[in-house]
Amino acid sequence: MLAGLAFAQDNAPAPAVEPAPAVEPATPAPEPATPANPAAAKAALKITKITGTVNLMKDGMVVMTLKPGDALPSLVDPSMSFAVVDGTIELEASGHVITAGAGANFTVTSNAGQMNIALAAGAPVKVKNTAGNTVVLTGNSEVKMVTTSGKVEVTVEKGNAVVSDSSGGEAKTVQAGDKVDMVVPVVAVVTAPAAVTPAATEPVVEAPEFVAPVIDVPVVEPSVIPTQELSPSGR
Repeated sequence: MLAGLAFAQDNAPAPAVEPAPAVEPATPAPEPATPANPAAAKAALKITKITGTVNLMKDGMVVMTLKPGDALPSLVDPSMSFAVVDGTIELEASGHVITAGAGANFTVTSNAGQMNIALAAGAPVKVKNTAGNTVVLTGNSEVKMVTTSGKVEVTVEKGNAVVSDSSGGEAKTVQAGDKVDMVVPVVAVVTAPAAVTPAATEPVVEAPEFVAPVIDVPVVEPSVIPTQELSPSGR
């Protein structure tokens, strides 16, 4: 009886083994976000030259002081204020070169072909484009410059500005609320000359050398006319 019981136990079915829970695949790390506008990562304002002490300001606070010999930062912020303590500063924005001297306190905002310059006080600020046209702001003035279809529309928002063109004509003072257009130079596109394909030429067939035929000319013996000798007896 015990043996039969032991036998029955040995042949008893093994308990069911539950399958291991499925392992969910790891969630891939999110890709780094790319800016909607790749150009936004580029420098909006570019300082090209300083000859003295210049304070860079944002929201009324000095964020950086530059002196001659310092590395010039790349400004990705489209709006920045500059306070020129001494010397001069030169920067580029929206295809224009902006120059200001000691005492100038101004703000530049550049975005998508439009640039605003507001001069609070101090020395004048000069703006020049590649065509040689200039706009000079005096104290407590602001201008808006919009580049569209081959021209720059200059609107004086506050104060006044002196506008002159590259032809050397008389400068014009533009008052608040007025606007004037400046022509943007057209850059000539140099195109490479089209490749000239030589015309197909037929092979030159050389004419065979002309050989004059040899004609045998028979030799003609000179004709002999016989003569009759007369004897004296014949007289």
